Amino acid sequence: MHNFIARLSMFTVLVNAIELGDDLSFQLELIKHQPCNYGGKAKWRRKLEFESGTDRMGPKLEPIPGRANCYTIGGKVEVFEDFYGEFSIYLELRNTASKKQVPESCVKQGPDGCGGFGSCLYCNACKTFGDNADVQAQLLLDGNPIKCSDGLTKGRYNNLKLAFCLPNLEDILRTQGLSKEAFLQLILNSDGRSARSIGIFATVYIFDTDVSKQMQTQARIESVYRKGKKSFFKDEPLPADVYWSFPFNMMIKNQQVFVACHKIYGNLKINQL
Repeated sequence: MHNFIARLSMFTVLVNAIELGDDLSFQLELIKHQPCNYGGKAKWRRKLEFESGTDRMGPKLEPIPGRANCYTIGGKVEVFEDFYGEFSIYLELRNTASKKQVPESCVKQGPDGCGGFGSCLYCNACKTFGDNADVQAQLLLDGNPIKCSDGLTKGRYNNLKLAFCLPNLEDILRTQGLSKEAFLQLILNSDGRSARSIGIFATVYIFDTDVSKQMQTQARIESVYRKGKKSFFKDEPLPADVYWSFPFNMMIKNQQVFVACHKIYGNLKINQL
């Protein structure tokens, strides 16, 4: 169940009631969002940084007109050096701030290591932002996808945004094997109308190099590992030591290769209409 809740977590910075079908809605409450710490010992190269904000001040999440379940976050964005390449975005999702628990897995990941929903890599973020069931992410300049060939030059931007979408509720429940009724029984309070607030933690990593090969290799290694562990359930989380030993995950653990990093914290509440 925690997988489903965390996969909704990229909605966390909008305070709004949004309908999920005819009889469900959720309210998203921002706590704060901020750039990842970049100190003298950092192994990653900071090229881009988004402004921080809270539920009371700073940039908020904004819905994208005409695109259900799609949002942008902007504000002042600092580009510290020219930024070119095949941009890709990795969204790491958790339902706890504890690093002892591994992030949510990626569901419906493509054979190229990209796409899906959960903690997934979204490749070629310059070009793709469709309306299918997958979560998608990209960088927008003046409301349009950044062209990889043009990139970004050094400077401060007020017209640069991070955009992303989530699948609809029906698609998520289908992957979990849950009906709406079963889901409601799991999350609603005794009054049958409201649900407890659930903590949501997301980290956005941006790359300016192609890291899909590492993700493809990781998917193959994980498949072999799971086949060798007959006691594993299909969606059972990997042991932490195994999870962080995989190629792509190791880059995240060691804070390497990516060029931007932003953390989002919030609460999610689901209501029955």
